[in-house]
Amino acid sequence: MLKTITVTQNLELLGKYRYVEIQMMELMGSWAYTIVEPEIKIGFGRQMYQDAVHADMLGKRLPELKGRSEHFHYIAPSDEFVKLLEKIWQAHDSLRRMVALYRVLKPALMAAYEYHLEHAELPADEPTAYILRNILAEENYHSEWGENIINTLVSSPDLSRLAAQWQQELENDLRAAGGIRGEGKTPGAISFKKTHAYSKRPARDSRWKIIETDSEFTEKNWSFDNDDGKCHLLHDLLNSEFITVERMGRIIADFPEIPWQMKMDMAHQAWDEARHAEIVQRRLEELGGHVGMFRTSCFGWEQDVNRPDPLERLALSNMTFESESCKHLRDWIAKAKKVGDTRSVQLLEFLLADEVNHVLYGTHWVDELTKNDPERRKRVLAYPEKVLTEYHPVGVKFEETTYVRA
Repeated sequence: MLKTITVTQNLELLGKYRYVEIQMMELMGSWAYTIVEPEIKIGFGRQMYQDAVHADMLGKRLPELKGRSEHFHYIAPSDEFVKLLEKIWQAHDSLRRMVALYRVLKPALMAAYEYHLEHAELPADEPTAYILRNILAEENYHSEWGENIINTLVSSPDLSRLAAQWQQELENDLRAAGGIRGEGKTPGAISFKKTHAYSKRPARDSRWKIIETDSEFTEKNWSFDNDDGKCHLLHDLLNSEFITVERMGRIIADFPEIPWQMKMDMAHQAWDEARHAEIVQRRLEELGGHVGMFRTSCFGWEQDVNRPDPLERLALSNMTFESESCKHLRDWIAKAKKVGDTRSVQLLEFLLADEVNHVLYGTHWVDELTKNDPERRKRVLAYPEKVLTEYHPVGVKFEETTYVRA
């Protein structure tokens, strides 16, 4: 008779699975702004949230199994496994990163889920089985997507050999670490932080022409009531959507200590912005435009992602930039309606609905995490004005910048 998994074993295993899902989310978040390939940025934006949802589902099952201790919610399989993750995080090229995630980590996690399902005590543990089946289905989709991307990156026999050698090296390390379940090992006690050096701007492929100095700025007087203006504005918005995927990823990776629900909100926003990038690029191309047709700005990036306080980042990106974006989207919707551009109206209304929520994410977490710290609150809320005063380039207009309060 097949030996089934007990309640106690469940608690340990679910805590390890949750740890791995969170680590994969943080790896994607920490890498997103250095990844050149836009399809990988978009994929990471989606999967950061989906892996966060997986971790959330596992976390909600733990108290149902009487695992209310925080210990059960985040269990590193072994110290050797943590060292393997750090080795993967330090990979500096897209091919090695994709191989590590989609040919090693995710397949190993899926194998652990399949093993768990084979040994689940049913129907007694049907709730766990239900969760694992749903996560497994989505992880299978992730793995297929990742394999397709890897195939586009392996453009020569040398790269194919490099990918195979790297995969074998990591699989050997994973076995030595006891795998996802940490078999034969005690749970890990060490950790590492996915910290980053100062960043001047995010990575872009060769199509993009990024404005480098204030003298290159011109007044943004384009209007959404003609095709040329639409292309200018959508082209700028496309870059902004990529930037926000990257900003949210950086918050998730740079501040692992923030509340879990805040991580969920940041991951949700990354997912939204990844979808927005696809939507905006499609509409730009429908209008005859293309990526790189205009020069664009990464204004505010280095003042945002290099701040040591995540709330200052949210005050600038969500409470200021996203609030301004909401005003622009409303204006564009009105002008698109006026000229009968129903296609743009429909897409922009979906974007606006999401952006309003992003502003509220910022205001909620600033309010929540400073409610007992008036000095921090004062500093956080003053930061956007400081940026706009000290770094505001000629030609970038912020009309009556306001903070939307929840």
